[in-house]
Amino acid sequence: MAKVIVVGSNRFVGFHLCTSFLNEGIEVKGYTHEAHKGESSLQEEMLAFLGRNANFTSEQIEDENWQLTIDSDTEVVYFTYFDGGDFDHLEFLREKMQDANKALIQTITTCRQTNTKLVFLSSLRVFGDEQTEITEETIPKPDHREGKLMLHFEKMIEKSTQPDFPCMIVRVPTVYGPWQPLAMCYQHTIIHKTQKQNVEEDTRHLLYIDDVVKALKVSQRVPFNYELVHLVNSQDREWGKGAHLLKIKGIEEKVNEFKESVKAKELLNFQPKVSIKEGMYQQMSHTRAMFSYMSL
Repeated sequence: MAKVIVVGSNRFVGFHLCTSFLNEGIEVKGYTHEAHKGESSLQEEMLAFLGRNANFTSEQIEDENWQLTIDSDTEVVYFTYFDGGDFDHLEFLREKMQDANKALIQTITTCRQTNTKLVFLSSLRVFGDEQTEITEETIPKPDHREGKLMLHFEKMIEKSTQPDFPCMIVRVPTVYGPWQPLAMCYQHTIIHKTQKQNVEEDTRHLLYIDDVVKALKVSQRVPFNYELVHLVNSQDREWGKGAHLLKIKGIEEKVNEFKESVKAKELLNFQPKVSIKEGMYQQMSHTRAMFSYMSL
């Protein structure tokens, strides 16, 4: 029976990856770590939801002695340690940096030893706001802590690459949809019905969670060596369109400078299909239904 591992199964993208694989009857082993206390209610709901499926098992990685275990039938390991909500909490992020480094080092080492595919979820924020005409060949010049952190992790992976080590770095923009972190702008506005004052997320480009997950899942069944892939589409001003639907005003929306990736289409069959109106409706409906019975 096929298996996958998700390091960060209690994070936004990691959770959706787990859910999607489980829905297909694929066994998933998740590794979790503590979130910021402001996200604790959402984290509890995520883990309770995943725990209902008999094909899901999980371990915490807070312990210094934790070990990543890869069985012979494990096809791919996804590393989704951080999400958009973490970057709103600078002190918390600093506390978790050492743990994140250790987790990635062990993940790389174990994947290399077992020759297991590794897919690392990175961010298009490795590119600064002033960079233009951005493709996979553009040299990153991050100007935000999210981009600097992700570029640091990418370099750790690049130093570990070997010709026979199947590793893929997938850079994504701001991601939205059901279960979005509570600190992110859309989710905050939906729940609290007030506009978030300080927006830390990238407003240059936007993708719906299902479009991201579908592309990431393709990596389970296609061969690759070392690859660097961007998930972007030709739509511009998407973040602002979502903000308009939520009546969010006065927040600067930057121009989308990311070019469509041929590699993403060829390798991951990436074809974003969810419109901003449909995606926002799904996020609003899910969030209101879920938090109607929860106290934040």
